[in-house]
Amino acid sequence: MLVVRVAAAPVDGRATEEARRSLAAALRVPPSAVALRSGATARAKVFGVDGLGANEVLRRLRAAGVGSSEAPPGEDGG
Repeated sequence: MLVVRVAAAPVDGRATEEARRSLAAALRVPPSAVALRSGATARAKVFGVDGLGANEVLRRLRAAGVGSSEAPPGEDGG
C-alpha cells in the first residue's frame, strides 16, 4: 500500500489532483499518464499509470526515495 499525504484540502478535487501530480513527478511520467481509477470521493484512491506495470512503478518509487517502513496511521496493529 502506498499512502500519499497532500496539503490541499479535499475540495473540488484539489487533493486528488495534487496526489496525481505528485505521483507523476515521483514516477517521472507526465501527469496525463496518471489517472484516478476509483475513489473520487473516498479517502482511499486507486490510480493507474499508463505505460508502466506494477513492478516498474514500485522500482521508480523506490528510486525516488518514496516509501517508508512506517505503517500509516491506524494500520500499525495497535
